[in-house]
Amino acid sequence: MNGIFFIILTASLISPTIVDADERIYETKNICGRYYAAEISSSETARLLGLKGSGRVGSRVEQYCNFFR
Repeated sequence: MNGIFFIILTASLISPTIVDADERIYETKNICGRYYAAEISSSETARLLGLKGSGRVGSRVEQYCNFFR
């Protein structure tokens, strides 16, 4: 009986996480697509993606977005 409860509890906790991850991936692909289409700048892209730090923002954005290509 405890095993069934544990399985149901685990499934209910993991399911929302998977949905949030899928939405975040879709959002990231959308932001990177806008960056490559030159609709937004590299600094704006970095802000939207939550990339922090100064320096060569454009190269960090390209490295990040290349992962999602």
